[in-house]
Amino acid sequence: MPVLVSHSPADEPWAQWIDTSLRAAGHETRLDPADRAFAHRLAGGLGSPGPVLLLLSGEHRATAEDWALIIRTPALTGRLMALRLDICEAPRALRAIPCRSLHGLDEEDALETLLTLVGGVRRPAPGFA
Repeated sequence: MPVLVSHSPADEPWAQWIDTSLRAAGHETRLDPADRAFAHRLAGGLGSPGPVLLLLSGEHRATAEDWALIIRTPALTGRLMALRLDICEAPRALRAIPCRSLHGLDEEDALETLLTLVGGVRRPAPGFA
């Protein structure tokens, strides 16, 4: 079950670091840059029962309606997690889901926070041992 990483296009460098870090820890990942239709894609399930990691930043252009759609989608219940990349606050609709912050952390602490959020190391990925 891949971890779906939904992110603002402006946060692509963070998404790539998260993708590489999770793969090194044995997780499958899939990146999904957030566009105008991202909330509907997430609400549609995207064909995967895995966790959904929402990267939040001041650059994210989701609306309150987008977040409300995502949070009330039964297929996403228990699968959503949020990761703040800067000093932004989690949108009101997302405050009931697990949320951590990478803001101000060094790389080691950021990696520990990320892995804690997704359940730790799975297995060494091929090529990362």
